[in-house]
Amino acid sequence: MKYISFLISISILTLAVLFSMNSCEKESLDENTIDVSGIEFAPNYFEKNSTIVGIDADIAAQAMKNAGVRFEMGMSDSWPSVYDATLNGPNKAVLTMAYTPERKDLFKWAGPTSQSMFGIFEKGNSGLAYPLPIAECKLLPPIAVVRNWMETTTLEDLGFENLVYYNTYNEALDAFMNGEIQFIASDLFHLIAKTSPVYVYLNTQVVTRYRTVYNYIAFSKDVSDVVVDNVQNAIETLIKDQSSVMVMRNYIPSMPADYMPGTIQLYSERSPPFSFVTGQEPNRKVEGSAVEIVNEIQERTGHVNTINMSLWTDAYAVVQYLPNSALFTTARTPERENMFQWVGPISTSRTYFYTLASSGLTIETLEQAKSLQSIATPNGWFTHDFLINNNFQNIVATSRTSMESFDQLINGEVDALLMTDLDVKWLADLSEVPLSHLTQHMEALNIKDYIAFSLNTPESTVQQWQNYLNAMKADGTFETIWNKWFEGVPLP
Repeated sequence: MKYISFLISISILTLAVLFSMNSCEKESLDENTIDVSGIEFAPNYFEKNSTIVGIDADIAAQAMKNAGVRFEMGMSDSWPSVYDATLNGPNKAVLTMAYTPERKDLFKWAGPTSQSMFGIFEKGNSGLAYPLPIAECKLLPPIAVVRNWMETTTLEDLGFENLVYYNTYNEALDAFMNGEIQFIASDLFHLIAKTSPVYVYLNTQVVTRYRTVYNYIAFSKDVSDVVVDNVQNAIETLIKDQSSVMVMRNYIPSMPADYMPGTIQLYSERSPPFSFVTGQEPNRKVEGSAVEIVNEIQERTGHVNTINMSLWTDAYAVVQYLPNSALFTTARTPERENMFQWVGPISTSRTYFYTLASSGLTIETLEQAKSLQSIATPNGWFTHDFLINNNFQNIVATSRTSMESFDQLINGEVDALLMTDLDVKWLADLSEVPLSHLTQHMEALNIKDYIAFSLNTPESTVQQWQNYLNAMKADGTFETIWNKWFEGVPLP
């Protein structure tokens, strides 16, 4: 392994600061040099002109320097060897390590330094309507994958059997670019770094985005908590002052700033009027009633993080394990109560069965609803959980968004729709469908909606957000935002 040394020179002033630390801090500070390593994975970690560079390499180097940590950075040609070395220690760290539930207790973590977006890409254009649901992706022609990579193991765990394995990414990419294979599973950033933004834009189609992962510095367990905490604080400072975005743009100049992690990873889905996207790059905006509430809370904390618009199923999975992450607008149901920490309420979910008025159907009881041929609702929503928990056998939860479910009813594909009244009213307006064309039946649920934080987000952060939301309600800010979107609807 070839090492390129970044030794931190300690000035007299810095020594004075260190000597002024209390004895407990001095004893816990790890004075050993941290052996940092990784494998070639552009644009995150790679070698250029005999120097290790990349998004993760540059951010980690700057954070560790700012934290006063001595380190040496090297390159390995084997992920298993660098993984095992960091697992066993001592004084080891590995970069571009995806934080996952399976790994979270095996290392100590500082980050995130970047994120990866796993997708399936098509070369050319077959005319399919993208993005495709995961179930339909399993029916595609063979997909090129790299053996043992997380992009691949994720698809294996999802039950994909249409995979063609390559030993290296370069081999898989060559087959894809040469037309030997039509589809490839890849991290978006890695695909762009290995080709170019122009190539990806002109020659590929995004079939689907199937997983988002966050890359951290993973330290061996023997590294002191003081070192890890200091590096964590330094990374958060680089995020807040936009240094991390500037690092990213050194490697991918055209990439939007919101493709870099924040101090809190905030997720929502395309579900108007609560959260939705307007415009196109570079003028794309995230808007909605819940978005305005969340951003007002963030303004009061002193730092505004980007809101990631994702599929509900992906976001819901991420926030169940990722530190410092949150998902909104989330119905606070009994089944979810112990899965998250809650800030709210920020909205209401009065939920009804809807049918086309022309159908003449009546739904006054759950048994009548169960007797229908089909009921649509978005996949993974609390309404989907409700139907499952009440033993409905006529569920059509193939849609990924509220609009898709609404369209299934309007187009006559299903007998009924289970959705909130606020959703239906907004979607009807967007679609120019008079509400008189719909019949609202029995209320199935009446639930409050919240911002759901991961369990391993500090309680102090969650309480701070709740305190600011309470203040917004006390000073009238919340009511002003609410009435802008839902004039005449009672406050939650």
